[in-house]
Amino acid sequence: GLLAVVTTVRNLYPVSNAKVTIFTGDYSDKNVIDSALTDQSGRTKVFILPTPQKALSLDKDNKLIPYAVYNMLVEADGYIDNIHLNIPVFSGVTSIQTSDMLLKETAGEGMEMQIFDEAEKYDL
Repeated sequence: GLLAVVTTVRNLYPVSNAKVTIFTGDYSDKNVIDSALTDQSGRTKVFILPTPQKALSLDKDNKLIPYAVYNMLVEADGYIDNIHLNIPVFSGVTSIQTSDMLLKETAGEGMEMQIFDEAEKYDL
């Protein structure tokens, strides 16, 4: 599963009622898997997402990545959008993805979104 935690001002304050959308594919042609609003603590529900079997990580000869990769769009009134790409989600583990929102009034002129690439190789 995947849990989103949305905050602002360097992770100090939760952002409630932010829309979090989990998707695959490119942002311009996304395949939406699920979406939810954050609660007063800035957290979403746990998104239950398909992942490869845990046993793949135990096979040293396995050439496939033993986790699934998802993308996340975070939208909230008064903030620029955040896009998180390549979030790893493992079988049997709840991944937590934080997203720190930037107020539109403090963002640079013309800045409409922040893009974060969460890609990292995990040596299992």
